Amino acid sequence: MTMHWIRFIFGTICLAFGLFFIVSSVIGNFRFKFALNRMHSAALGDTLGLLGVVLGMCFYHGLNATTVKLLAIVALVWITSPVASHLIMLMEMTIGKYSTEPNADPSDEQGFERGSVDMNRHVLEDMGKGDQEK
Repeated sequence: MTMHWIRFIFGTICLAFGLFFIVSSVIGNFRFKFALNRMHSAALGDTLGLLGVVLGMCFYHGLNATTVKLLAIVALVWITSPVASHLIMLMEMTIGKYSTEPNADPSDEQGFERGSVDMNRHVLEDMGKGDQEK
């Protein structure tokens, strides 16, 4: 009987840990202005939040085939999520428009423009001019 309570307590702690990171990730996605900060917040919710929730479920259900499947899903997400985040960051760095002066916009503490992945007409025209010069 005591073992069930210990599993319940550890499972609840892990679930609370995971839910804290998921909720803070959602708040961070609405709060941050810069796209890379929002991406970092989403990645934390993706990895740590998922780990906490899945570990909580593993403690609740014990070691069986379902827990092995859940841990395999966590491993798959941990492999694919950093790759996807890196590719999104690379796209942001190559296509995004950045300010050349640090802290040029006082409303943004990082010194970047607010609409950093804004595909304006002049950006598309500049991309077309580069192709025509070749």
